[in-house]
Amino acid sequence: MATQLESVARTHLWTERRIVFICLVIALGQFQYGYDGAAIAGFQSMPGFLAVFGYADPKNPIGYNISTDVQRLIQSLMNVGGFVASVTIYSFGSRLSRRVGLWLGCFFGALSVSIMIGVTTLGGLYAGRLLLGMSNGFFVPYSIMYMSESAPALLRGSIVGMITFQTSLGALFGILVDNYTVGRGGNASWQIPLGVMYVVPVVLGTFLLFVPDTPRYYITRGEDEKALWAIRRLRGIEDDALLRAEVDDIRATYLLEKELHAGVHLRDMFRGTDLRRTLLSYGATLGGTATGVSFMAGFSVYLFVQARVGSAFVWVMISLAIALSGNMLAFPAMRWFGRRELLVISSVVSSTMWFGMAIGYSVAPGSPAAAKALVALSIVFTWVYGVGQGPVMWALSVEIPSQRLRSQTVGTATGINFIIGWMVAFFSPYFINPDKLNWGPRYGYIWGASNLVLALWAFLCVPETKGRSLEQLDELFEKQVSARKFSSFAVERRLVEELNVGVAFREGEDVKSVAVQVDDPEKQGHGKAS
Repeated sequence: MATQLESVARTHLWTERRIVFICLVIALGQFQYGYDGAAIAGFQSMPGFLAVFGYADPKNPIGYNISTDVQRLIQSLMNVGGFVASVTIYSFGSRLSRRVGLWLGCFFGALSVSIMIGVTTLGGLYAGRLLLGMSNGFFVPYSIMYMSESAPALLRGSIVGMITFQTSLGALFGILVDNYTVGRGGNASWQIPLGVMYVVPVVLGTFLLFVPDTPRYYITRGEDEKALWAIRRLRGIEDDALLRAEVDDIRATYLLEKELHAGVHLRDMFRGTDLRRTLLSYGATLGGTATGVSFMAGFSVYLFVQARVGSAFVWVMISLAIALSGNMLAFPAMRWFGRRELLVISSVVSSTMWFGMAIGYSVAPGSPAAAKALVALSIVFTWVYGVGQGPVMWALSVEIPSQRLRSQTVGTATGINFIIGWMVAFFSPYFINPDKLNWGPRYGYIWGASNLVLALWAFLCVPETKGRSLEQLDELFEKQVSARKFSSFAVERRLVEELNVGVAFREGEDVKSVAVQVDDPEKQGHGKAS
């Protein structure tokens, strides 16, 4: 039956075009994250920026360098701001609506850009980076919560995977703008790329005025009629019976969890079956940093310049453009392959690419051959990340937590990830900057090892969540089904009630015949776990 359900979802993807478009716009918060990461990576090798915030260095290929301390702070303060936002999210929990959380991200984003453009002191730059980190700290969890709680079950993984697409698209635009302003010289070379960032808070903040909050959020507040209205607006379902069935299913699961676990506390995330779900969600969130993609996003241009790669901005731009094609393939890849196998395979390939970059530079540091290898292997790495690691881990991070603890789990996971991200941003310059250890691409040994650990964790611990509704996942975790048996275990809560009956109903198909197929155990494709 799983295959039949996927076939129905693929056939009627056009029917769900409304929610796909809405989630694409909601993911603009990730566009800002990617844009800023690439733009600031370019600033570190931009003479106009370094003339103000760096120092002249005749030995450097571009005649300027940036001190390790400044390099650390402009990268790491982003993570500090993100952590502050995560603490705020945990404090408010589910009381803060998804739209309000995204509006807060818009506010801090616009404020931070204004400060960074308006001042030319290190203090102002640091303040702007801190506030932009707070903006991203609200955008990241609330965008993925909005998307995961609004998307139909069989499309949820692919839709949430659009976060990676928007991040890569933002990074491409960031380095593209840098490339065409670096030649202007002066403050305009870096102030123009900052000014472009106003687009995200303005567009997203305005768009949020015209869409509802998620149905699950309204259910938790006892506003069933608003939940019906939200489903109708978000997915275009008009049949009242289907709308009521959707709401009843969401409400039943929520009330059951509320009855069993009255009064949510931080310690609840580490009790019973929720402990496993919390650790898996944390692992999926931290796994994004463990891939090394945040390091590559923040230091790619600088790394290329120090490795004496010619036309560093252009090559990073080409790399991101190719990576974007990988993000576009993530949508079908997450429907053709399981989350688990896709994560394992892509992590092994990424590990190989990082080790290749490090070995190439160790054998012939500064040579044209090592520079070419660095460019080629980094392109493959970013492409593989976009196809598998990024979208899978974003999907897992929000699919796995229980509904009653989702805000707290995603919020604290994001907070922990910001701490780890801060460590990466703070200590990486010490390894790669010529005025310190001067490892350059040899830093890839560390990321190659971390990707291997990620692959092993995915193989041993990550369950297969593909094609499961959030309610079905609750049942599987409650029954303590092992990761190996997740994909084959027969569940009592029917996925067809979550998505596919609604799809078939709107297309005029015989819903009863579909329901009969689901009730036929021989057609389900599920076997009882032994």
